[in-house]
Amino acid sequence: MRLSKVLPIGALVTLGRALPAPSKRVPTRDFFPDNSNSNNNYGPDYYYPNDNYPNQATSSSSSSPSPYQDSSFSSSSSYQNDNTTSGPSSYQPRAVPTGLIINSCTVPGMVALTFDDGPYIYTSQLLDTLASFSPPVHATFFVNGANWVSGIDDESTPYPNILRRMLSEGHQIASHTWSHTDLSSATTAVRVEQVTRLEDLLLRVVGVRPRYIRPPYAACENGCLEDLEGMGLHVVNFDLDTKDYENDSEGAIQVSVNKFNNELGWNTATDSAIVLAHDVHRWTVERLVEEMVGTIRNRGFSTGTVGECLGDPESGWYA
Repeated sequence: MRLSKVLPIGALVTLGRALPAPSKRVPTRDFFPDNSNSNNNYGPDYYYPNDNYPNQATSSSSSSPSPYQDSSFSSSSSYQNDNTTSGPSSYQPRAVPTGLIINSCTVPGMVALTFDDGPYIYTSQLLDTLASFSPPVHATFFVNGANWVSGIDDESTPYPNILRRMLSEGHQIASHTWSHTDLSSATTAVRVEQVTRLEDLLLRVVGVRPRYIRPPYAACENGCLEDLEGMGLHVVNFDLDTKDYENDSEGAIQVSVNKFNNELGWNTATDSAIVLAHDVHRWTVERLVEEMVGTIRNRGFSTGTVGECLGDPESGWYA
């Protein structure tokens, strides 16, 4: 089955076989597998964004969506992971699909905390907090090369060691592009540059190239998905937005705490969440994170990285 056009939000597609390779060929680096998906079955249940993504709100969204707002995809809109073994020798690069937007976990009972836009001046404190829990919390950091700060590869700054610490303490490093560029309005050349420039820096500093990416503003239209698929990347957004970027003060952060508590499910047999937060906001680090972890564990959920909540072994997180 060939998808000749992007389907509207709410259109549910059951894929009985693999997605075809994109008709538009884009630069593909030699460390990624061939773009054919013939050996994998991604079914069931994918949603594809329409021309209004990500600013089209659902009934549960506010009337004035923020730039970070996702389309509140249902937790049922996930793919079926077919990777049942772990380790480098058994990893199937296409077990987690490319060419679509992943919004929810496939492992029930797991909550993946994700932090965008860093590293920044609060990231070390966040790592301390995550390490202080028993057992420690592993999270996913969607990092930029030059956003709130630049020179994250400058050894005279704390940022290279912060990145190394993320890896050494079991967190997942993923891409949020070099400079937080809106990929929907970018050309293919700009998209490739935004991805590869950050990847090259991370390869120099920590020795890995991320396979996972979150597009800035949760926006990936106008050929963006095809371009990222051509680069072998898994596109991950979220299904629980804390809106911490709207509530970064001692008093206001309770709004984000309440939102998280109200939207996280209770049934560990069926519920899960990919949570959007930011390590560039003081009160996220100083209060929201502890509140979220307390709720997660009180309700019996486990925490893990995005890769873990998608059933992907660590060998699949990086090229």
